[in-house]
Amino acid sequence: MKNFFRNIEVILGSITISITVLSVIINVILRYGFGIQFAWIEEVSVGCFIWTVFLGATAAYKDKALIGVEVLTQALPYRGRRFLELIIYTLLFVLNATLFYLSYNYAVGSGKITAALEVSYIYINASIVFSFGMMTFYSLKFLIEDIISLIGGQEKAKKN
Repeated sequence: MKNFFRNIEVILGSITISITVLSVIINVILRYGFGIQFAWIEEVSVGCFIWTVFLGATAAYKDKALIGVEVLTQALPYRGRRFLELIIYTLLFVLNATLFYLSYNYAVGSGKITAALEVSYIYINASIVFSFGMMTFYSLKFLIEDIISLIGGQEKAKKN
């Protein structure tokens, strides 16, 4: 169970991409093989794909796998690098918290419904709220880890 919550973005993203792929395959087979078309299959696949994109971004953010430029940080001494990372993590926390707040207001304020299933867009827009909520959590975690590393990293600084 602990592993489930540690990798929740990857697990949910795997489920949503599987639903997306399967629903598209089924829709293509039904359309070209039998001449049957269901509009709701397209809505499900698009909704799941949106969830997949935001869950994937969150998983990449959690693993610090997003594109970064390290030329400046590698040129700095250890303490300077740690201080720059502290500034960056602080800015990322503020940015993600702001985007979480704005996405929550956007999702709650959305009164639109899908055409075929007549389901509220809040279920699709919740992916944005979940993603930025998790990114805010991870930003705070990175920030705290960096502060602890900066305070307790004096023995590492002497080695470098």
